[in-house]
Formats: sequence, C-alpha cells, structure tokens
Amino acid sequence: MRRLNQILLTAAATGVLLSGGVAQAANLLNDGSFEAYNIGTGNYTYPGLPFGTISPIGATPVANAWTYNGAALVNASGSSAWYGGSGPSGKDGVQFASLQGASTITQSFTAAASTEHLGWLSAGRACCSGGAETYDVTVNGTQVGSNFTTVSGSNFGFNSLTLSGLTAGDSYTLGFQGLTGSDETAFLDNVVLQNAAFPPPATAPTITRLSNLTHTDPGVPVDQQTVVDFDHPNAPGFGFAGGYVRSGALGLDPSVSAPPPGDLTNYETVLGGEQAVFTSPTPMTSFSFFLGSPDSYNSVELLGPGGYDWTLQGDAIWGGVPPGNGDQSIGLRIRYDFGSNPVDKIIFGSAGNSFEFDTLAANLGVPEPATWALMILGFGGVGATLRNRRRQAPAAV
Repeated sequence: MRRLNQILLTAAATGVLLSGGVAQAANLLNDGSFEAYNIGTGNYTYPGLPFGTISPIGATPVANAWTYNGAALVNASGSSAWYGGSGPSGKDGVQFASLQGASTITQSFTAAASTEHLGWLSAGRACCSGGAETYDVTVNGTQVGSNFTTVSGSNFGFNSLTLSGLTAGDSYTLGFQGLTGSDETAFLDNVVLQNAAFPPPATAPTITRLSNLTHTDPGVPVDQQTVVDFDHPNAPGFGFAGGYVRSGALGLDPSVSAPPPGDLTNYETVLGGEQAVFTSPTPMTSFSFFLGSPDSYNSVELLGPGGYDWTLQGDAIWGGVPPGNGDQSIGLRIRYDFGSNPVDKIIFGSAGNSFEFDTLAANLGVPEPATWALMILGFGGVGATLRNRRRQAPAAV
C-alpha cells in the first residue's frame, strides 16, 4: 500500500434523483451497487458483526470488494423495519449498503490515472430522532470529503468527489466513515470510481400551465414556433412517429380517443401500451403542447444531449392540477422550460386509452435567417397538403 502524498478534491452533493443510477464507465470498484451477494427480499445482514437476518454474518460477502466494520450492513428491497414498504426510491438495483453510527465500509482500488472521479447515491433512514447520518469519505484513512449528511426519510440523490494527486498503478483504500452515534443511518448505493468526470445531475423542467383550465387551446407562446400540428407537414427537420392522427371534427371515439376540447383539427392519439416519439433537429430550450382529457396513466419522457433523461408521470406532466381523471372537458397547454438541460427528443407514452394532444411548439434559441425561412415554407398556407397518416385509426368500441 503506497502512502498517500496528497489528495485534492472538489465536491458536489445534490438531492436530484437518478432514475437509472449513475452511468458506469470503467468502474475501478467491485460490487458498487451491492448486488453481488443476493440476500433476498426484505432481508438485511451485518457482514462485520455476528448478527443479522441472513448470512453472510461476520464475513465480507464478496471477495476483493467491500469490507464492513462495525454496524455497517446491506439492505435488500421489500418490506423491512429499516425503511418501511419498499425502501427509498432512486436506488440502483435491489440492494444497498447502510452506514450506521460510527461504522465504515472500505475497498481497495488501483488508480488508473492521477485523477479519479467518485460518484455515489445516498439516502436517509426515517427514524431515530431525525435519522440523519453524517459521514466522511476517506482514502488510506485520510479524510478527503467531509460532513456529507443525509436527510431523514429522503430518497436517493447523487454525490460526487474528484480525487487528484494519485499515482497511476498504485493501490489505495477508499472508505465511507460514519460519524453519528446510535441508530442514525445513511443508505449508500451505486458507488462508482472512474476516469471520466460525471455529467451534471439532471434537473426537472420548469412546468407552466398556460391555459388555466380553459376549454380551448390558448395558442402557442410568442417565443415559440409551431413545429408539428398534425394537419400540415412538420417543420423541416422535426420528426414525429407513433400513435395515430384523428380529426377532432369526428368527436368522441368511445373508449378509444377524445379530441382536446374545442379542437376540430387533426390531433394525435397514443393508445394504451404504446408510445409516440417527437424529435427536434436542434436541442430545444423550451417546448409546449395542447393536452386534452389528462390521465394519470400518461407519461412524458424528456431526453437531451449528454444523457439527460427525465420522466414525468401522471399529474406531474401538467404540474399537479387538475387530477388525472380523464375529464374530457379539460384542455391544457403545457409549457416546459429546460434551463441548462436542452431537450431534443420527447417520448409520449400511455398505459391506457389514451394520451391525446395537439400543436407541438418549440423554442430553439435564436435560429439563423435561413432556418426561419425554411420553417415558414414548411407550414405554408392553410391549403397545404395534409401530412400522411402514420396508420389507420382503430375502430370505435
């Protein structure tokens, strides 16, 4: 073991949930998600102490991986006295480590470069006079990241440290050291040590309900342009595939599709169990669409360059009000502002019949003059040829 000369660090901790866990690239650690030894649903074990509900007890569960000291343990998903019915959301896989009291977990690694990047998920146990646990990160027993504190009952959020001053090819020991006494506990998961820096954590879009529950579309915001309206060809470069187009003039198709209120033009329907995909040739800074009869089983997934991925489910799509009960008298123009996470792909999904919407609009920043001209030509006049329908509408039931 080489003596650690100096480790410089920068640290970032956020409360942002990661739906898919931290992206793993050349992870220098083994069993970073604590899944290698399956302890079974709802169980827990203290590898470093002679008690727990299941083996291994008093031993390291996976060779060349984590060493547990004191009251450090591994939890599994399922009903447990540690966290209730299913555990904190945002975990990677089904098992996670728990750092209780003054316990530690450690693992040796061989540096591949002079700078390595450490990322991990943490959550807080809801118990024990607040339940918050404070812990340090150590290398060779030296503190390199201090006073990370979980929030009682919190879901998993992302943390990161940049370690520099290492020597490629030398061996070091990484540790997580609990600092709080008694039963206060930090849950840890998806520990990754890699050469590449981690991308900024994803953040939710800003959601604005523009129509205020009116029954007709209030129109496209002045800083956006209509790019797909299901009546004319898409604006140049924009794509839309999936679902089917139906005329609002046909009225209700019982148990299948209902046009957004006041919409007598073509609109889009995504049936239960299906998806429709909208793509933009340039990352969008904002986006809006007219939604009809909002349902709790609808979903919108937002994707952007660099791995940005955020899913809105049910009433989160339109900001929480009204309830997603399929009220066919409700029409909402919903606007998303993406901030530092521009989006170039949106997936509309539904678990039941149906997800109905119309008139997609986008803000791409300040387009070149030639782009403005193409967009104007793309929509043409009222008499432009209707775009080809992607498939025939299903028969009414």
